Amino acid sequence: MIGEINFGGVFVPSIVIWCCISLILLLLIKRILAYFGFYRYLWHQVLFNFCIFVILLGGIVFLVNLA
Repeated sequence: MIGEINFGGVFVPSIVIWCCISLILLLLIKRILAYFGFYRYLWHQVLFNFCIFVILLGGIVFLVNLA
């Protein structure tokens, strides 16, 4: 799925949709990790969250390109 997605006549790049899905998954993962107290063991929470976002985005792009 390379290119754009049509939303009511507006073409949106597919990477924007993938980033939105990754962000939603990241928010869920952050909530779970905060609930279990995982963040107190990290040196840099923002860097960790960014890395998780990049991993999720890469996984989504990989899975979409397999189809």
